[in-house]
Amino acid sequence: MKYRKSNTAPLEEGNKFAMWLQRLQNLCISSNKKSLEDILPVIAKGIGRFINAETSWVCVIEGEKLEFFSVSGAQAKAVADNISLKSGICTRILENRRPLFVDNSKNNKRIIRDLPKNIKINSFIGAPMFCKKGILGMLFVINKKKGLFTKEDAVSLSIFSTIISPFIDNIRLNARQSQTQKELEALQSIIDTTLTSQNLESMLYTLIQKVVQVMGVNAGEIYLMDKDNKITLRTSCNIPEETLDQYYEKINGEVMKELFKKGESLALYAEDEPLIKSQYINSYQVMSILCTSLRNNNRVSGVLHIDTLFKYTFSPYEIKLLEILAERIALAIENKQLFDSLNEEIEISSILLQTAELISNHTTTDQLLKRIVNIIPWFINSDWCCTYLWNESKNAFIPAEISMTAKPLSSIFKKMILTSGIFHLTDKILKTRNSIIIEDAANSELIPKDYINAFNAKSVLIVPFVSRGYVMGFMNIIFAQAPHTFTTKEIAIAKGIANQVAVFLENMKLNEGIKESEERYRTLVENATDAITSIDLDGIVISWNKAAEELYGYTKEEAMAKKIPVVPEDRASELPFFFENVIKGKMISNFETKRRHKKGHLIDVSLTISPVTNENGEIIGFSGIARDISEKKHLEEKKIQLEKESAMIELAGAAAHEINQPLTSIMARADLLITEMPKEDPFFRSVKIISEESKRLAAIVRKIGQITRYKTKPYVGEKTIIDIEGAAKDDHK
Repeated sequence: MKYRKSNTAPLEEGNKFAMWLQRLQNLCISSNKKSLEDILPVIAKGIGRFINAETSWVCVIEGEKLEFFSVSGAQAKAVADNISLKSGICTRILENRRPLFVDNSKNNKRIIRDLPKNIKINSFIGAPMFCKKGILGMLFVINKKKGLFTKEDAVSLSIFSTIISPFIDNIRLNARQSQTQKELEALQSIIDTTLTSQNLESMLYTLIQKVVQVMGVNAGEIYLMDKDNKITLRTSCNIPEETLDQYYEKINGEVMKELFKKGESLALYAEDEPLIKSQYINSYQVMSILCTSLRNNNRVSGVLHIDTLFKYTFSPYEIKLLEILAERIALAIENKQLFDSLNEEIEISSILLQTAELISNHTTTDQLLKRIVNIIPWFINSDWCCTYLWNESKNAFIPAEISMTAKPLSSIFKKMILTSGIFHLTDKILKTRNSIIIEDAANSELIPKDYINAFNAKSVLIVPFVSRGYVMGFMNIIFAQAPHTFTTKEIAIAKGIANQVAVFLENMKLNEGIKESEERYRTLVENATDAITSIDLDGIVISWNKAAEELYGYTKEEAMAKKIPVVPEDRASELPFFFENVIKGKMISNFETKRRHKKGHLIDVSLTISPVTNENGEIIGFSGIARDISEKKHLEEKKIQLEKESAMIELAGAAAHEINQPLTSIMARADLLITEMPKEDPFFRSVKIISEESKRLAAIVRKIGQITRYKTKPYVGEKTIIDIEGAAKDDHK
């Protein structure tokens, strides 16, 4: 019998392992448990039954931290609250890399002396779990009442840990792959949003929606700040409207101060942080907040925070993911602001081109100013506009045109003569010759009270007409419905139009006393800022103004009575096209093309073609107005270049991030081999070269991650490559 028992015991023990592993596998499959958070409780409970222990637990280690921990049994709470990697039973297993078995605590007091008193132990077993990188985690069982563990129990737990380790390691690797995929999808979502957004505000709203969705939380907000940390723009997702302002005050007044004080991401929880407990936000019960800075080039441009309405603890991975998203959002904001600024410049240039065309045909001051006061409210969205002209004899600004149609107000306006030496406004305009911005007109000493009361002026923008250093007048842009903060775009448009008016006023002043017939027309043509030329039906030049001389380089004498010399050979077909359409009565306006300068280079121009008729209305030629649009083209090319640079920088950052992870692992393993390998080993030199070359590669990857601009250098033949050294930012400067 003894012989039979000793032979059947290993078989029975093997069947026992097989039964428990099959039961564990079936349980995992049936419940679709794919994460360690779900699997570890099953394992902890299973080993307790397998070893017949009162309390059992399992932990998974990442570096020097507990990544996951699950405990089951009678003393579960005491173990969960007190056991850590610094506990003696854990450090002993980690240092010795083998199981730890205490069959009787009375005989092994030295091993368990650092355990808390509320954990009662008569006997316990601890076994390490291994993976390719080293110790993956540990399994523990303890008994207080059920009796002492045997050596067979210790062997069983060790075998169980060996068998279960690959299973846990695969689950962890799959989870990390899922996390990496989630991170890549989140980053791609952020990039896609920044590339398709029309304006900054809509982009921020879409971004916070994406962040809330990716992080799996209830709500979130993005705040943009200026250099003084004052909020300039904020957008929220899923925060109730009725509590938005109160919640903003709470975040702005307390949470942000704590965030900047800490200098890193800030996680707050309602159960232990009174910071977010607020009596006046009863309808929005925030349970947790994760807050991080939007930082780019070592400058904080804003704050990103997400909220949950349920009890939740943010994991280190979630905190890191939010920080990565915040970095990409900060970069997107900077690029968007740069693009918006460039687009704004282009839009302003376009508006000024439109106004130049609108007012270019006016021949009198009254016509010009009447058009100006009518188009200004349309471009700037103000309530009304008026103009004044300087009168030397009266030493005052005399009312000219006003966009108001009410006769009583127009009559009051005509009487408001602003005399120098009497009105502060007049003196300041003449002295500074710069725009004057008055956002609070009621409390301004510059504007006469009668003026404010009569026209209900809330905010005023005054822009002088300055030509050759002399003030010829000014226009007054009024907001009467409510106070208004003037934007840089509005001021730039007003200044540009005022400059155009000043030029035209100057031209009209020069043309005073000249006949209104052909002499007036010829003078206007000669002094126009655009190149104006005329040709007959055979293409022979019959007029050539000064602007044409400056634009094309040919003097009037060189161009007159000859075939027009500025049309490139590859664009010769344009002239018949123009003639055919103009003869049919079709307008050729703002036709963008190229013309050749006398020196040989091409010029980007915008053409407007009109017919030249005789006294009988017969077409005898064609007149062309050409405007140099080289600057506009340059701005468009610059915008394309900026978009290319932005895409390259984002790609470089992503590539550096992806390469750095496996490279770090290579460096660490190479350094470890060097420290453990004797120098006489034939592979020592090869490993050392791998270590040195990987560090050199790490420096290159770091440079790639620091790329902030687009710069190339010659490579082979006519090819070029990215100049990593030149394109990367220099932290030492």
